[in-house]
Formats: sequence, C-alpha cells, structure tokens
Amino acid sequence: MKLIFPQEMEVWYLLPAIRKRLALGLIGKGMLQKDVAKIMNLTEAAISQYKKEKRANDDFLGARFDSKINSSVEKIAADHNLFFSEVMALTNLVKNSGVLCDLHKQIIPTELPCDSCELKVCM
Repeated sequence: MKLIFPQEMEVWYLLPAIRKRLALGLIGKGMLQKDVAKIMNLTEAAISQYKKEKRANDDFLGARFDSKINSSVEKIAADHNLFFSEVMALTNLVKNSGVLCDLHKQIIPTELPCDSCELKVCM
C-alpha cells in the first residue's frame, strides 16, 4: 500500500487546482498572462499550460467553490498583495469541505482509519 500524506495531496492537487482557477479568472478579467504570472510568482509558461488544460486537474473542485473563487479573483485583481491570503483561504475552505479527502480516497484507497490524518481532512 502506497502512503500519500494529506500535505502531498495539497501540494500535488489542491494548490495547482486553485492556482489554475485563479489564473484563468484573472485572465478572464482582462489581465495579461505575464502579469498574472508575476502576481502568482509562476512562469508565463505555467499560466499558458493552465489555459491549454495541460497543467493542474481542477475537476475535483467542481462548481461548488466557484463563487468563493470568483470573489477571490475580484479581490486579487483589485489588490495583488491579497493573492497569498486568498489562496490560503481557498485551501482551507476546500480542506474543511471534505473534497480533498474524497479525492485522496479515489487516488489511493487506504486501510488507515480516516482519523489518522492530523489535519482531519478525511472525516
């Protein structure tokens, strides 16, 4: 049995999915790809890959978080310094919703009880 820690799920799946949604939202507001990359501290190539659906699967988020993501896009567009705090808020929202736990169970079924996770994402 392969063990994947909740923190790995955040880094490999959740953070890229949130970055993708925010990047696409900011571009949708008319921001240039290079400006979005600068705000997010990513390369322009990373933003391009988000646009071309070659990077970051965000399907597991569904439409459930769209209103909060759209709100975050508005805040970041108005004040680029809010990027970090908005990503943290979105990450916590998704973790607390149980979506990350559902994804974890799909990717790597485990025999560990869900309360093994110190973050309690699998509850």
